Amino acid sequence: MLTLIALIAANDKIFDGKTLKGWEVVGGGTWTVEQGVLKGSCTKTDDQGILVYEKPVKDFTAQFQFKIAGGNSGFYFRTERIKEQPLVKGCQAEIDAIYDVAGIWETAGRGWVFKPTEELHATANFKPGQWSKMDVSVIGSHYTVKLNGKTITDIEDPQGRKEGALALQLHGGMDMTVEFKDIKLQHK
Repeated sequence: MLTLIALIAANDKIFDGKTLKGWEVVGGGTWTVEQGVLKGSCTKTDDQGILVYEKPVKDFTAQFQFKIAGGNSGFYFRTERIKEQPLVKGCQAEIDAIYDVAGIWETAGRGWVFKPTEELHATANFKPGQWSKMDVSVIGSHYTVKLNGKTITDIEDPQGRKEGALALQLHGGMDMTVEFKDIKLQHK
């Protein structure tokens, strides 16, 4: 019984599919829950918005599904929250409707830490507007991001933060919608 409890605790669903419980809405745009799906949307007049998970992370693996047809979003990890726009400093696994999905971008910092090539990205069979799966593993300074089971990012980043917030991004300044479901987190 203890092993089963430890396994459940180690691989928690951090989105219950019904509410925003455990998350904080910050900045522009709107976050809603509809039929088990977490939906974020913003317009050209909105500032960046983020949905911040309540517990900070160090080393972890996260898994989730997402759908985006246009615009720009991301899965922030180990970020530092700040009061002014863009509301966080730190790295994100990129989520958008072009070939840099699953690359690593550092907001309010270095910019691209790793930008995938179109050829590498093509191996993941990503199609804008359809559900895709992303796995993000951050252990020490090693980042791995898989898109639909294909490794897109596999890098060492000794300059990255060692602890911080998880958040989902609405880029702002554009009309867009992004959806997430089945968000799971395993602390390492």
